[in-house]
Amino acid sequence: MIQIIQRAGQPGGGTTSAGWSSVDPSAQNLDIGALTTTAEFAKENGADSLLIIRNGRIAFEQYWNGKTAADLQQTYSGTKSLFALLVGRAIVRGYLTGIDQAVREIVPEMPAHQAQLTFRNVLAMQSGMEYSPQIDALAQTGLTQLEIALQRAVNAPPFTRYHYNNAAYRLLFTALERAAGMDLEALTEREIFQPLSFGNACWVRLYAKAQERERFTGYQSVRMAPRDFAKTAQIIIDDGLWLGERFVPADFVGALIKAPSPSVNPSFGLFHHLNSGAFYRDINAPEPSIDGSLVPGAPSDLFFMYGAGGQITAGIPSLKLVAVRTGQDRGASIYKPGNHFAQLLGMIAACVAN
Repeated sequence: MIQIIQRAGQPGGGTTSAGWSSVDPSAQNLDIGALTTTAEFAKENGADSLLIIRNGRIAFEQYWNGKTAADLQQTYSGTKSLFALLVGRAIVRGYLTGIDQAVREIVPEMPAHQAQLTFRNVLAMQSGMEYSPQIDALAQTGLTQLEIALQRAVNAPPFTRYHYNNAAYRLLFTALERAAGMDLEALTEREIFQPLSFGNACWVRLYAKAQERERFTGYQSVRMAPRDFAKTAQIIIDDGLWLGERFVPADFVGALIKAPSPSVNPSFGLFHHLNSGAFYRDINAPEPSIDGSLVPGAPSDLFFMYGAGGQITAGIPSLKLVAVRTGQDRGASIYKPGNHFAQLLGMIAACVAN
């Protein structure tokens, strides 16, 4: 029997998160009573942390269940927001020619039928690569993430079908490693953890163990402190700047929060959910679409990334507001109408006083 083991990789960045200052919420035009109600709602629904940042300063921060600002949270698919910035940094460094570069140029063992995959259509979850839980389950057999991706069929032209596809995402791990000439952990340390002053963040490594032998098979996600999780959204809010310095191009971050094919899914950009669509698609059941926006009543420019258990980093450019929620999901799903994650994001937006 093969056992899949998760193990923290090399911690990076530094001993503590840096880069934020705090301010009284009233100085940021946030309603104290609404904040108190919002925090109580978050606590009642399994949150371990809630951060609200306005105009680049922490205006509210609270932790529950024994957690502190120093505790790391495995962010699961929330890591995709960080990974999207890593792609941008790879372009800045010249490792990639741009987000329309074909992945097969870097990973030539990809079969010919996967030649249509580009960084852009993979980030959009519209690469045309099949969604297959059966192939995903091959991870339990000890295959690497690359080996699993190479087995995938392609069953649609690019930008004609939305499927939330982790196999295509993880294929980009190999592509970035080869383009940069270093492993994913070293690349993330150099391009994300160090320049953004992350505190002890790390990738979680995956190993397949059979008897006494182990095989490294890939990466799960990044463990990071909530304050660092917030930085991904803040950079998007600030058009690619971090603390006034250019981190990634403005047009790149603009693409992250714009649906590349609105008729297919207006509620997903490049590794970010969007609140601007008239419908959205579930992770496991993309057909049919679900009418309405993901966060009813919240501003249409709200964007966020969502990881298992409710690990959320979100931004609202029109309000200059960033929010992070980590914790447990209590059985909820961001795709279910009326879910408490959507309610929480709506409540956070409503904390901004008129």
